[in-house]
Amino acid sequence: MNRQIATFNLGDSRLGIDILLIKEIYRHMSITPIPDSPPHLKGLMNLRGRVVTVIDLNVCLNRPSSEPIETSRLLVLKTDDEIGKYRQSGLPGNISLGHDIVGLLIDQMDDVITIQNSDILPAPPNLEETEDALIQGVIKQGEELIIILDVNEVLKKIMQACSSTE
Repeated sequence: MNRQIATFNLGDSRLGIDILLIKEIYRHMSITPIPDSPPHLKGLMNLRGRVVTVIDLNVCLNRPSSEPIETSRLLVLKTDDEIGKYRQSGLPGNISLGHDIVGLLIDQMDDVITIQNSDILPAPPNLEETEDALIQGVIKQGEELIIILDVNEVLKKIMQACSSTE
């Protein structure tokens, strides 16, 4: 079965997530910081009257925090209600993105690639920059590896970090 993966850059790494999970890619960011919040919570943003929680994906992946730059984008994820209709399109049934709108801060948007599920390989053991639980696998494109994130696990990590600071 064909899957489309939205790829993006985060530092020197190229990562990707299933395009069916992305509601929109947003460029103009005015982020309001949240006092005393965990480091991965970059802040809140107003997106056409709706509040978006902005997540610093670098911090989630155990990298230094990043400040938005000219090429930065916000991957606004769909909510559970919005992804329900895509379950018949090959989206795994165990994905839960919650009911709040969440945006992942990335350094630069790249490309959308079409793959087969069989193209996703297990992550190599020397992939140090991120936790294994947050990686669904990797795709090899030429000499480059694209890390496919498990968005479900990324959001679980965020929720655990938030509950541990309460």
